[in-house]
Amino acid sequence: MGPKMVSVMVAPAEMPPTDYDLVIIGGSFSASSLALLLKRTRPETRILLLEKTEVFDRKIGESTSEVSGCFLTKVLGFSHYLSREHFQKHGLRMWFNSGDNDCPNACTEIGPFSQARFPTYQLDRSKLDQHMLETAVGEGCELIRPATVKSFELGGAGNNTLTFKADGETRTIRADWVADCSGKAAMIGRKRGTIRSLDAHPVHSMWVRFRNVRDIDSNEARQLAPALKDGPAVSRGSATNHLMGRGWWSWIIPLSNGEFSAGVTWDERLFTPPSEGPVGQRVLEHLKTHPIGRLMFEHAEPVEYDARIYKNLPYYSTEVCGDGWVCAGDAAGFMDPLYSQGLDYCAHGSYAAHKIILKALGGDCVKMDLAHHNKQFGQSYHRWFNALYRNKYQYLGDADLMRAAFHLDIGTYFIGPVQLVYRLTDREFSKMPYDGPIGAGFARFMAFYNRRFERLARKRIANGTYGRHNLNERMYIKISFVGGPKVMGHILRGIRTWLWLELRNAFTRPIDELPEPKGKMPATTMPATAGQATV
Repeated sequence: MGPKMVSVMVAPAEMPPTDYDLVIIGGSFSASSLALLLKRTRPETRILLLEKTEVFDRKIGESTSEVSGCFLTKVLGFSHYLSREHFQKHGLRMWFNSGDNDCPNACTEIGPFSQARFPTYQLDRSKLDQHMLETAVGEGCELIRPATVKSFELGGAGNNTLTFKADGETRTIRADWVADCSGKAAMIGRKRGTIRSLDAHPVHSMWVRFRNVRDIDSNEARQLAPALKDGPAVSRGSATNHLMGRGWWSWIIPLSNGEFSAGVTWDERLFTPPSEGPVGQRVLEHLKTHPIGRLMFEHAEPVEYDARIYKNLPYYSTEVCGDGWVCAGDAAGFMDPLYSQGLDYCAHGSYAAHKIILKALGGDCVKMDLAHHNKQFGQSYHRWFNALYRNKYQYLGDADLMRAAFHLDIGTYFIGPVQLVYRLTDREFSKMPYDGPIGAGFARFMAFYNRRFERLARKRIANGTYGRHNLNERMYIKISFVGGPKVMGHILRGIRTWLWLELRNAFTRPIDELPEPKGKMPATTMPATAGQATV
């Protein structure tokens, strides 16, 4: 158990001219990361975290990628804790289906053959967030919880004020710096009117935790689907398993308490999931439309009061920092959970924020740093979107196209962000992904092949070959993804598959492009049914 956290109110007579060097709105991953980074580098920093909840709920973000794995282990030093309390992840595994097939033996599979080479985890976020917050308090940060921020004024470094309510009492404090780590509440961005929906990516998501899920590696599952007895050396169940379809994908993530997180994310232009009844039943109904989902969730039960549904999932802020303030994590923006890279952005954002604040508290001018971070965040966000997600849901349901994308998307990720954060940890976490001329070049290459894959999907729909190899194929990745020159083999394999598909479909006229989405407000909530939570 970590140190006990209590609500502590400081009497006005005891307060120095500014009450805190930094007040952080929030207490979960990004907030605690920022607090720990600053406190460890500059122990005298006076840090207050204002967390609105008494107990953390569980949220999307259970699965880490290699970049956030590096941040949690190499940067924050949580290796032992994660190995002891959370589920070791072994890559991403995709399952495809076609037509009326209802046999899990026949579903095409893409995924790693052997164990992952870099640390990644399936997280129980409520447990992790609690541990990180307790660690921050144990290392000298102050916490007031639960605390509701009623208002704040950003008057510049040294002149920020926040009014909050805790223990039935309302207080106003002054801070040199304010960090918004409030997640999708995005308090600073919404007050300043800088939050924008990513209209080009009209995706929504709903998810639930389930009990009584059949383990895909169990003897029972193998008796029902004998093909599962053969295959990869690594356990399938320890991966993040994705069920794939045109316009949608579903994740299945095992958690250390025996439950599973499962959900569906969809592009409204291409797919509509079940829309009637409680969220848990809707997700369950959808999962059972896929043979692998039906195998695993045949007797599953949704965990009561543990369902979420997000409408208009992606959004971003046009400004993420200014004089005396900064936004990090989901308060700055969110894109898409397909490749589990949400915590990557949280890691980069928190680390970059701590560098700026550290410099400012040391008496240096940070005007140029703030301008650079604002520019860099916007460039990185849109480069990443165009490289990976623009109209990608068009080809998610085709195993051939996703095989090429798997090699290329993950290969470029390893040769870029993953390799860099391990080799040049401080420098690379201090900035956002795909920064600079080389990063921009990789982003342009990725955006190009993503556009080609989307067009190939439309061609394959037109000539009736979309999903041609969605049955009876085992597309195993037998060479582990690692940083450095070796990853070029994956990129070359992806290019070969891509060129083969271009050749096979060279003379086909594609169906029409997807319509341009209409503008929407970001991060709104869809109506809840009784007993189901929304965010």
